[in-house]
Amino acid sequence: MTYSATFMRRSRLGPLAVGALLSASMVGGVPTRVAASDVHEENTAVFTAQIPSADSNIASGRAVIVVDKPIEEVLPIILDYANYVQFMPNFTHSRVIAQRGNKAMVYMEVSVAKGMYTLFGQLHLDERPREDGTRVVQGKLVDGNITAFDASFKLTPVDDGAGTEIDFNIYVDPDLPLPSSVFSRENERAAGKAVRALRQRIGERSGGAV
Repeated sequence: MTYSATFMRRSRLGPLAVGALLSASMVGGVPTRVAASDVHEENTAVFTAQIPSADSNIASGRAVIVVDKPIEEVLPIILDYANYVQFMPNFTHSRVIAQRGNKAMVYMEVSVAKGMYTLFGQLHLDERPREDGTRVVQGKLVDGNITAFDASFKLTPVDDGAGTEIDFNIYVDPDLPLPSSVFSRENERAAGKAVRALRQRIGERSGGAV
C-alpha cells in the first residue's frame, strides 16, 4: 500500500488533501516537514506541514482536516471575524472596524512566546467563491507591529457536499530577534491549532462531534 493510500485509509482525508500535502512537502526537490497528528476516536487526523517561501527564510504553516459538516455550516464561523477571540488559540482581541458583506477590516491581537509578546495589526479579510465550488477566506496585514501576516482558509466540499475539507495556511513574520526556524515551527503549530479550534467550534455550534 502506498504512503498516500495508507494516510487516506487511516485519516479519512480524500485524495485532494493528501495529494496537496504530498506535493507541498517537496519544494525544489527538497522534502519539507509533514506531520500527521491529533488522531481522535473518530480517526480524523490533522495534517500539518512547513511550506518554504521563495522570498523568506521563514516557512508558512499549513494544516488540512476534513469535517463531517457542509460548507454552509463551516463558512459562517470563519466569517464571524469579531468572535475569533472566543475560540482561536492565543487571540486576545478581535474587533471589526468596518465591514461590507464578507469584506472587513479587523483589528486583532495575538499573544505569543507564552505571553512575552503581543502582536497586533489591522487585517483586511475577504471571502470569495470559486467556480469549482470552493470558498476561500483570505486575510492580509494592512498595518501593525509585525513585518508580515498572510492567512487563508480554503473550504472544499467532499462526500457530495456532506463534508468539508478545511485547508488553512498562515505566514507570520513577527520581526523578533529569534532564528527563522523558530517562526517556521510556530507557523506550523499555529496552523494545526487553528483547524483544531475551528473543528471544536463547529462541533459546539452543531451540538455534535465533527
